[in-house]
Amino acid sequence: MDLKSATPQVVKVETASQARAAAGAIARGFQDDEIWTWLIPGERTRVRVEKRSYRWMTRQIFMPRGAAWMTETGTGASLWFPPGTKELSIRERLAEGLPFLPEGLLSVGKATRLNELVKASWPTEPHWYLSVLSVEPASQGMGHGSALIAPGLEQADSQGVGVWLETQTEKNLPFYGRFGFEEVSRAEVEPGIPLWMMWRPPRSGQRAGTDAGPKHGS
Repeated sequence: MDLKSATPQVVKVETASQARAAAGAIARGFQDDEIWTWLIPGERTRVRVEKRSYRWMTRQIFMPRGAAWMTETGTGASLWFPPGTKELSIRERLAEGLPFLPEGLLSVGKATRLNELVKASWPTEPHWYLSVLSVEPASQGMGHGSALIAPGLEQADSQGVGVWLETQTEKNLPFYGRFGFEEVSRAEVEPGIPLWMMWRPPRSGQRAGTDAGPKHGS
């Protein structure tokens, strides 16, 4: 069998061992990410913090929502917020921040500013939110990202709601465009570090009275 042509199999993340594998793949995919490099410039520290952060987020935030998927072979993962679930409890906020301690403590302020920038653009109408999609470098370009985005899109389509995401990589825009995402706005986390906001309008079962664009709070 030609492994490059085989469709990657995707499973829901349901166990601690799966969460570790998913977090490792996400961290590998984001190791040279501009925003993570801005948050934590030191490579060794960044590697440790990324793995801890994604492991805790997967287990404490996304698994309880039933919205974490990974490839069967552990090459990548996607983490989603279903409609109405983006607000975090106190425990979940701790799960989000604790992995930065102690060595990433100086980055907490930057992370807070980033979160405020992201949240200011969120639509107010019900939607699925793709928080994380990452594939390890060795497996990119083989259909893993397409396989990982599919479960969330299927859920959104079955519920007749749109999908929101942010990406910090301009070359990702055509990839997401293939799935119906449209660029809504562009912001800068810091000068020279852009962030694109994208929206995929509701598909089948679109709710009556909704238009093609997302609604935002004031």
